[in-house]
Amino acid sequence: LAAASSTGRRCTVRAAREQAEGDPGVGTLPDFVIIGAAKGGTTFFYNLLTRHPHVESAAFKEVHYFDLLFDEGTEAYRQCFPLPRWKDGRKTITGEATPGYLFHPHAPEKMAEMVPQARLITLLRNPVDLFYSSYQHRVRKGQEDRSFEQTVRAALNSPHEARLVLRGIYVDHLLRWRRFFSAEQMLVLKSEDLFERPQDTLKLTLEFLDLPGWEPEASALRGKRNKGDYEQKIDPTIRRQLEDYFEPHNRRLYEYLGVDFGW
Repeated sequence: LAAASSTGRRCTVRAAREQAEGDPGVGTLPDFVIIGAAKGGTTFFYNLLTRHPHVESAAFKEVHYFDLLFDEGTEAYRQCFPLPRWKDGRKTITGEATPGYLFHPHAPEKMAEMVPQARLITLLRNPVDLFYSSYQHRVRKGQEDRSFEQTVRAALNSPHEARLVLRGIYVDHLLRWRRFFSAEQMLVLKSEDLFERPQDTLKLTLEFLDLPGWEPEASALRGKRNKGDYEQKIDPTIRRQLEDYFEPHNRRLYEYLGVDFGW
């Protein structure tokens, strides 16, 4: 599956390169990157953010350059982004959103090498809900036939399946990124805040990106947000097992961020 995904992305990047040939309006590096996390609302948020009059979309939301396609070269990446334009007295900016970057062990160093001045945005969702949403996704894709209880037991007790919970230890991933990017370059947002108060989350982001204030249309704020995943119920006993596992790691996260997300 990973090989197929990589091949597909190569074709997409190649298509962007071919489309860019002869187009003077294509070919730059991103000003911002939404690095994660998967199942945290990144698609909804990226679509909302790129409606801003001074934000230009990439050729496609998830470029996957720093986790799958780094060997394609700098020019291949540049050709996924439009050149800045002057609009109402200021330049437009552009960026992408590949939620797998947050967890990739080599993405921070690669990104620091190529786009050291980029602003990084991270959306973090309650790790218990993230785990459950990821499980549901694998079930829908035919990649998982165990019950949720069996999957949780394996993740908590088998080193070979630990990656299923390690992704939810957000503080470790953020600390790895901080080795290469300053705190001023990184904005960490709570996914639940985005879904409950999208305008407030957008305001924080516009300030972070030094963009003028903007009010999106009401329909944009009501866009698809994977609401079903957020409303799904988990057996209380299993939820408690996962909450107990993540509790000390969440405390470390709150201490690092200086804010309690209440998970």
